[in-house]
Amino acid sequence: MNILQKIFTDHYEEIKYTLHPRKTEMENIDKMLNCGDPSFGGAMYGCPHCGKLKFVPFRCRSRFCPTCGNKYAMERSTSMLFKLINVRHRHCVFTIDEDLRAFFLQDRSLLNCLFHSVSSVISRMFFKLNQTKNFTPGYIMVLHT
Repeated sequence: MNILQKIFTDHYEEIKYTLHPRKTEMENIDKMLNCGDPSFGGAMYGCPHCGKLKFVPFRCRSRFCPTCGNKYAMERSTSMLFKLINVRHRHCVFTIDEDLRAFFLQDRSLLNCLFHSVSSVISRMFFKLNQTKNFTPGYIMVLHT
C-alpha cells in the first residue's frame, strides 16, 4: 500500500461523509484504493521455457492513482512530444477567480466555455502580434481540477 492509499484508507469515512465528494471522485478514490490488490483479479503469465508462473494484479488505470496516473502522464507527454513541431513554446496558466469557482463546481459543463474563452484570447493575442488572420497558433489545453 502506497502512502496515498494509506491516507485515503485512514480518512475514507471522513472524506465521504464530511467533504461529500462527487460520485466520480469517490469512484476514482475507490479505484485507487483497490489498485494492485490481487483480490480484485489479475493475470497469470508463464514462461514458455522454464514454466515459471507469475501473477500480476490488475491496475486501476485511474489518473488519480499515483502509480497509474504517473504512467498516464508519461505516455501523454511522450505522445505530445511526437506531435509538436520544433519551435519555441510557451507555458501559459489560466486560472478561475476564486469568487467564480463555485459556479464551475456546480455546473461542470461551464468548463467548456472556459476552454472556448481561452482559445479566443490566444487567437486574438496572436492576431494582434502578427496583424494577419493567416497565422494560426497551435496550443494544448489541459484542465487541472
